[in-house]
Amino acid sequence: MNGAIQKATQNKPQAGAKSVNQIVNSILDGEAMRKRFDDLLGKRSAQFISSLVSLVNATPQLQQAICEAPMTVIQSALKAATYDLPIDAALGYAYIVPFKNKQPDGSFRYEAAFILGYKGMHQLAMRTGAYKTINVMDVREGELQHYNRLTEEIELKFIEDEDEREAAPIVGYVGYFRLINGTEKTIYMSKKQIEAHEKKHRKGQYRSKGWREDPDAMSRKTVYRRLIGKWGLMSIDYRTADAHTIAAAEAIATGQFDDEPDAPQIVADYEIDLETGEAVPAPAAQSPRKRGR
Repeated sequence: MNGAIQKATQNKPQAGAKSVNQIVNSILDGEAMRKRFDDLLGKRSAQFISSLVSLVNATPQLQQAICEAPMTVIQSALKAATYDLPIDAALGYAYIVPFKNKQPDGSFRYEAAFILGYKGMHQLAMRTGAYKTINVMDVREGELQHYNRLTEEIELKFIEDEDEREAAPIVGYVGYFRLINGTEKTIYMSKKQIEAHEKKHRKGQYRSKGWREDPDAMSRKTVYRRLIGKWGLMSIDYRTADAHTIAAAEAIATGQFDDEPDAPQIVADYEIDLETGEAVPAPAAQSPRKRGR
């Protein structure tokens, strides 16, 4: 790890001891780090850094993370920049989420993690230019006529009257895409299957905030992520990024520098459900694992 970053990490100043702008600039100016940003982002570098500073200033936990583990914030932001996605949480494309992580010595510190949002995944899919149709929607009682799990042939008869359809209970969700070359994929998950999936991947006794407050959106997200994440195509941006740039961005975003061959092992109080993108409490007892893989 370079000297400027190591010094900022080891000193761990309390939030507010330095301004976020000062801390970010001290990291970027160390060991030509700013040049790495410029090489990746070009003319957007200044705007990106400004949006990062604004985000951290608006989030007390990220302020603590930028003091205690600054590279986790920088790596998370660079990951979003690699995908060319805005980091404004209100937009729902990508998130930089603070986590209180347990260290090998038993102490805790705030770090940051990158989460690809539901809209971000859709954006990456659309950038490929390979899709003719892609959609996920609910299926109401009486609408599912037939579904062959092997051939994925599905027959739906939608209720035409909107008021009548809205009153009918949801029995499942269907996801579908068709590529321009004719390739198709359909998946269907019953409400019971989705509930079982949520319970299986639940970290702790209770449902996460997203599932409690908006189960319909979380169900759609689960089906969409399974559809695109497993079977679909996604692109960073073929129009502006060559293979060398993407490889360099990935190396920076995951902390794989020439002078830092591997990332430290940490135990997180929270972890990311890869199926839903939700931040959920980790089990009380968990063996160390590598983040950012």
